[in-house]
Amino acid sequence: MLRATVVAVVMVFAVPAMGAGDYATAPFEVQDHPYAFGQAPVFMPNGQQVLFGKDFRQGDKNQVYIANFDGSDLRCLTCTGPGSQNDNVNGVPAVRPEGDWVLFHSWRGHQLTIGSPGYGGLGSALWVMHPDGRGQTQITENAPPLGSSEPNGGAGEGYDDYHAYWSPDGDHLVWAHLNWNFVTGGGRGKWDVRVADFVDAESGPHLENVRVVRPANGHWYETQWWAPDGSGFLYTESSGDPITGAGAVIPQLYLCTLTTDGCDVRRLTDSAAWDEQALFTPDGKNVIFMSSRDHSGFFNTWATLGRTFGLPSDFDYLLVLPIFELGFLQPIGQEATDLYLLDLATDSIRRLTTDGDDGWITPEFTWDPTNRFLMWTENRFPDGLRYPFPPGATMWTEQLGALLQNPPPLPVDVSPNGVGVAPLPIEQRTRIATFDIGS
Repeated sequence: MLRATVVAVVMVFAVPAMGAGDYATAPFEVQDHPYAFGQAPVFMPNGQQVLFGKDFRQGDKNQVYIANFDGSDLRCLTCTGPGSQNDNVNGVPAVRPEGDWVLFHSWRGHQLTIGSPGYGGLGSALWVMHPDGRGQTQITENAPPLGSSEPNGGAGEGYDDYHAYWSPDGDHLVWAHLNWNFVTGGGRGKWDVRVADFVDAESGPHLENVRVVRPANGHWYETQWWAPDGSGFLYTESSGDPITGAGAVIPQLYLCTLTTDGCDVRRLTDSAAWDEQALFTPDGKNVIFMSSRDHSGFFNTWATLGRTFGLPSDFDYLLVLPIFELGFLQPIGQEATDLYLLDLATDSIRRLTTDGDDGWITPEFTWDPTNRFLMWTENRFPDGLRYPFPPGATMWTEQLGALLQNPPPLPVDVSPNGVGVAPLPIEQRTRIATFDIGS
């Protein structure tokens, strides 16, 4: 979603040793990291380097970078590469557990693009490269784009592959797939969820045995992290009330346990809120997820009214983009989010963070390679640009006055990543969180 630049300062984090404690009840502590990575940062297996997507507002648009944990030795991995002469916007890296390949999402070569690659929209394909940027190879949507001189030119347009994750053994990928290619691809604008085998062959990396494990039912999907044992993965699906079915464009959290026919599905959350990003605790007993459930904003108001009036979720594929943009990408009544922990044995939910109380949106998050701490980069509009619900005119007036006295710099590129990415100034900070689970 949204990015900013911060000066790097070296800092060492004291983290507790892994033990046999209970994540559901263990004390949870959050602190700022001195360097702000871009959204969706992930570690290399050595734990010393971080990959992330970010737009530094210097004309390169959003790219995949690698840096040391303290922010030093910053290098762009995707500023150049095959097809980079046309719509070279890239993001949301994912490191193969072996550390030999990095998956990333790219708009390269596509003419029809909306949103931002890897986060949802249109025009994103999956690519892989080595951690030094070599060997960049497209592994999905390889058909020619619009303008191609090949006979089937344009057959590669109208798709979006996003939010892909590696399985723990590095042999499989899961991602959400959107098909709007009604010309040559039979598309109707609906999502499905796909799993494939990753093959690292002498002829080049590629995917085999691509299969649809969740159907194109008109609901919005987003894939999340795999279970620690590789048996399945978490995902988000827009869903109505589990009893009445009422509610349109309300993302809820699910667990897919893979079977020979697709997924054995377990619904994990039920709230009139936006429940999305998710991963397991290392012991596999809990799921940490992001939710807007304790905040008042446009989206939660929509979700509550949708359930009250019985709106169906069958047409979420048409509504999710405008509802998301109104709820999260503009400053009036913008939603905020926090992290929560779900105990899979008891279904009890514990709130972990309160950053949303100050307007922060917590997006993708990750464990460090030793599973000792969580890391994420969160975003918000500056105080004075946000006008939250319920209205507080006095506080907002004070914040606006302070903002006008010290205005943030405007971005160089007004819309660097395509339609749907807010051009307003954005604050970012990277957070580090630990569970004190004993020794």
